[in-house]
Amino acid sequence: MKSTERAGLILLATFSFFAVAGYWFFGVHPENLARFPSSAEFYAISFSFFARTQVWLSGIVLISILSLGRHVKWLPSLLAVYILSLTSELLGTTTGFPFGDYKYTGLLGAKWFDHVPYLIPLSWFTMALPSFVLVERALTPRVGKIARWALAAALLTSWDLVLDPAMSYLVPYWLWGQSGSFYGMPLINLAGWFVTGFVLAAALSKFNALQAVEHVSTKTLVIYYAIIYALPAGMLVAAGHVLLVVLVTIGIWGALYLGYILSTRWSKEDGSDDDTSEYDDSEPTHHSPKLDDRLERIADRTGEYFEQHSRSFSFASGLFMPEDRVRVSRLYAFCRMSDDIADEQSVAVSERRDMMKEWAKLVEESFDGVHSGVHWLDDLMADLRSHGLSFRVIRELLDAIESDIEFRPIKAQKDLADYSYGVASTVGIMMSHMFDETDPWIQERAISLGLGMQLTNILRDVGADLELGRVYLPQEWLQRYDVTEADLYAMKEGSPLSEGYIALLRDLEGHASIAYRKAWEAIPLLSWRFGPSVAVAAEVYRGIHRSISRNGYNNLSSRAYTGLLRKSFLLVGALARYSGGKVLVAVQEWSPKSIQNGVRELLQKTRMSWMVPFMVSMIHVANPLTW
Repeated sequence: MKSTERAGLILLATFSFFAVAGYWFFGVHPENLARFPSSAEFYAISFSFFARTQVWLSGIVLISILSLGRHVKWLPSLLAVYILSLTSELLGTTTGFPFGDYKYTGLLGAKWFDHVPYLIPLSWFTMALPSFVLVERALTPRVGKIARWALAAALLTSWDLVLDPAMSYLVPYWLWGQSGSFYGMPLINLAGWFVTGFVLAAALSKFNALQAVEHVSTKTLVIYYAIIYALPAGMLVAAGHVLLVVLVTIGIWGALYLGYILSTRWSKEDGSDDDTSEYDDSEPTHHSPKLDDRLERIADRTGEYFEQHSRSFSFASGLFMPEDRVRVSRLYAFCRMSDDIADEQSVAVSERRDMMKEWAKLVEESFDGVHSGVHWLDDLMADLRSHGLSFRVIRELLDAIESDIEFRPIKAQKDLADYSYGVASTVGIMMSHMFDETDPWIQERAISLGLGMQLTNILRDVGADLELGRVYLPQEWLQRYDVTEADLYAMKEGSPLSEGYIALLRDLEGHASIAYRKAWEAIPLLSWRFGPSVAVAAEVYRGIHRSISRNGYNNLSSRAYTGLLRKSFLLVGALARYSGGKVLVAVQEWSPKSIQNGVRELLQKTRMSWMVPFMVSMIHVANPLTW
């Protein structure tokens, strides 16, 4: 999360906290007005002030987050939501459709056509956009548009289940013509919210809102939604309506879980309804028999395939949530499938090249939304596309793997780094996108982790690679340490390892260790959903170095591996290192000085420096020592 995002969210959360605290102190306990007579006039004004400022501040914070990096593609979405929600509100306040008979009081300021406050459509945008984007990111493209929009509308309507009771029952920001059965609100209002939310979701889809906000992480949007939700929920809790808040909160999670169930169930079917699917209407792509044979080995059993072919990565992936492990296993299956095409020595070079071209074309078409007939591949490509990954990264991986079909010796250290980027660092970039870790600084460390792991692969597999006629050790290093390719074959056949060869391996090990250290600069910053598995994968893979050294650096006639007991110790150490780093990062980021600087920076950018003395005065009023 960027510092500007963090500062904006802290400011919004702080303001919401004081708003709820003020309501609890004076609204729920009016006797305090008698204790502080001078506060009565301020409290009367605060009903209007806090409500208006909260909406403006919510809008400013969201727009500031959306605008990072000079992004403006979200602007059509804002205009569409504003116009459509204003139209819906005008219909509601003049005809009673679709919300029921109601009208706004003067507490929310000036109104459009003397009916709808200017702020209300902005308020719709502040929650409609996060609701839409979160649902879109949670579901696979196989779930039809109608279902997506309906779930986004349900998530938006869930907010109204606490908003209306707080803002019309506890405080009269709008009044109902007839008292309804739900905290004075007629139940038709919920239907009106759902219909309006559905229309807004369709509009956001039309204006490509998902692509317009791809630079904003899911974590940021979840926190933003939670803060907006917390204001009316906090007022209800302060007034004693705890059960309502608990039930609605459970309902929100239930709606998201329902979306996940629908997504996973529908992703197993042959395809979605053609009228609602984001895929093209074309028939599934037909594959050559040889490619089909390889695809059949994986089918939809990507989890089993993962466990059988990658013990270290599969071990680390056990820390993922089940649904995330499925996503990661698809990525592994894709990489393994690509490798197998390039490495199968029983197939002629020309046939492997043709097969790789066919595979690359199939992958690109699947990324573009064309049914490939390979369900796990379609799900993976849709996942990567929906999280903002450029196909260029996938192409770089495939090109690097294809270069192994006709292996060319690696001349220099730079060539080794370029190759490692193509076959390994690109996977780190894909993983980062899958979990919304798209900050450029973090991406650089993901590239370093890929480099370190690939160097470890090369360090471990010198003997196995020789059997394929490949030497990934740079020629300039072989010359530096006076090692020839003939020496490698001789040592593989039983000749003693030369001092130069051992020194070369130690040099390679050192470069890998540097890459791991750089990667660890970012690992503690990763989310709890993603970080632990990355930490364990990094440490388990780096643990291979110890196995190689304990074997006297004989990686020619035997292959080093890490046993389960050793992996378990590495797992504990990795989690301890990750958790400790997480604590240090939190202490640094949430220190009073950093909070003050962040708030000051945001206030200056938004020309709201008047908030500083106001917040100081509110702290003074809320402090019991000053009573």
